[in-house]
Amino acid sequence: MKLRVYSAILLSVILVSCSSTQKATVATTNQEKLLVAVAWYQHSAEMTALYYQGFNIARQRLDVAVDTNWSSRSLAVVVDIDEAMLDNSPFETTLIRNTDFQKGWSDWTSKASAKALPGALEFAKYAQSKQVHIFYVTNRNDNERDATIRNLQNEGFPYATRDYVLTRSDLSYSTGNTSSKTGRRTKIAENHEIILLIGDNLNDFSEVFEDRSINNGKDAVVKNQSQFGNRFIILPNPMYGAWEKPLYDYKEGLSDEEKSRLLKAKLIGE
Repeated sequence: MKLRVYSAILLSVILVSCSSTQKATVATTNQEKLLVAVAWYQHSAEMTALYYQGFNIARQRLDVAVDTNWSSRSLAVVVDIDEAMLDNSPFETTLIRNTDFQKGWSDWTSKASAKALPGALEFAKYAQSKQVHIFYVTNRNDNERDATIRNLQNEGFPYATRDYVLTRSDLSYSTGNTSSKTGRRTKIAENHEIILLIGDNLNDFSEVFEDRSINNGKDAVVKNQSQFGNRFIILPNPMYGAWEKPLYDYKEGLSDEEKSRLLKAKLIGE
């Protein structure tokens, strides 16, 4: 009888141990995904090259727009901030090193210590020299605006004032979707000719990219392919973004195990 009891206990311990090991392995796997993405973003020469490439193209397009401008309105470039002008990868590093990090994003932005990304500051200053206004349209919360402006000013960005830094709820879209930047772009366009939009997320360019429920939003990209490298300048960000949502079936609060399962199910192979 005792042998049976001991055997049952031992089996339970083994099963619990295996289950815990599997969960830990999944969590580690998801942590490794962010680790690789952040390591690539911070250390690869390819990342630096892609940013310089993007801003070089942006400068060329700006020159063409200035030379051919017949508008009576001021010219403007609309840029995203995070992973477009400022590098927040140190925050991602904190998430990797401290999984119990509670203060989170607002603690990071309050430090106003993010550095300018390769080519970003040079491009912004070049636009200013051509009398082209820079509008920073970000989905940072309104209570982060002052720290964000201070951060941009610390890095030397022109037009880093309250009139040119539009946060989440500024002139939000008529539907009340404050994540959409449509309302803010529309307001800017009332008095400015927007010649370029620069960002790391398709939503930084147009509302046509906001619905990714069909083919992960790729159909909208194909339909607007002529705009990329012309009016839209897309920059790299493998760490996070709207591209993740359709991969997780738009579900919130998924466990690491569920995320891993969904990602594997969507991989394309033979």
